[in-house]
Amino acid sequence: MKKIITLVMTAAIFLAGCSYVNHEIPLEYALSASENFSETEKTEASLDTVSSEETTAAKPVPEFATVSVAAVGDNLIHSSIYKQAAARDGNGGYDFEYAYKNVENLIRRADMAIINQETLICNDLFEPSTYPRFNSPAALGDHMLDIGFDVFTIANNHTLDKDEAGLIACLDYWDSRESAVVCGAYRNAEDRANIRTAEFGGITFSFLSYTESLNGLSLPAESELSIGNAYDLETMKSEIAAAREISDVCVVALHWGVEDSDIISDYQRNTAKILADTGADIIIGNHPHVLRDIEEIQCEDGSTALCAYSLGNFISAQSVGKNLIGGVLKFDVSIRTDDEAEEDQQPIIDNIELVPVITHYDGNYHDVRLYPLSDYSRELAESHGVKNMSRFGYDYIFEVLEKNISDKYFDPDDYYISE
Repeated sequence: MKKIITLVMTAAIFLAGCSYVNHEIPLEYALSASENFSETEKTEASLDTVSSEETTAAKPVPEFATVSVAAVGDNLIHSSIYKQAAARDGNGGYDFEYAYKNVENLIRRADMAIINQETLICNDLFEPSTYPRFNSPAALGDHMLDIGFDVFTIANNHTLDKDEAGLIACLDYWDSRESAVVCGAYRNAEDRANIRTAEFGGITFSFLSYTESLNGLSLPAESELSIGNAYDLETMKSEIAAAREISDVCVVALHWGVEDSDIISDYQRNTAKILADTGADIIIGNHPHVLRDIEEIQCEDGSTALCAYSLGNFISAQSVGKNLIGGVLKFDVSIRTDDEAEEDQQPIIDNIELVPVITHYDGNYHDVRLYPLSDYSRELAESHGVKNMSRFGYDYIFEVLEKNISDKYFDPDDYYISE
């Protein structure tokens, strides 16, 4: 090897008129530059080059496992949604297909889909109820599973809407659906310590969920139940660190912020950075009922964490225009899987995109249903029942999206239809 370096430098000096040239010269060019090299030196250099090429060719190609993810905001089930489902079934049950059918493909296509189930599902032990203390029929949860949701976060400001008994019934419901991964509320300390994990496409994910508010409600002092508290930073850091030990990717859901505000506070940015540095790879924010921006956080260890500060509502029957504009956050997560992979490697998160979805209803909250923005027309926007109560319209949708979502993650040109 020393001979090759000497040979190249000699040739460089020769070609540059005895001046130093600060760049590489192809070996074959250097070999032909002087007749003063011996045949032995030329042969050794050639053999070393062949050996180097063979080593490069034999180097293994990295192999990766990749999982596509779809995450959505608050599944907020007002009375108009469950009453129309009851009317469509007609046999004492609930048929939620009409409300969700237009966006099912967005969920089904993902390898893993995550939703914040904003309303309790109390195993049909309580009558369905609406704002301010929600409860939804078991058929709703079943339909969410049917259309492809895998992970349900349930720490939010409505977790105690039916008090301790309602939360126990809700946990009973989810426990009876073995395919569901549910986090955020737990039966006791032992249950909470059993951090939820699931494998998708060869990658192990862990899931944690926390809320800033319980709407002033609280568990009885003697209750063993536990709910993730988004203000308890030390516990969050401890659980994230533990989750990272048993998974390739840690997902944290945060129910936080001021309702109806699209402003991301410094507190939220600072908290997201702390959690990312602790080991949260993906942070999914909800609660404001409006979209907030997406950020790729640069962590102290050189990795990058993905944070969506709010995905807005998935579905609702709210009466403010911007509450009816939500998003499906799509992205891919990859982990190297070949023999050269490091044990403590960081996941690669890419192909990040926000796909807007619109909750539409006719007059008097009739026929609530979802549309992907790509299928939503000007005519529908102008006929929206919310226009009787709030500003809304096709151009208004894009005004909200362009204000709140960086063009890196949402390109209006991909969707906008001119008049």
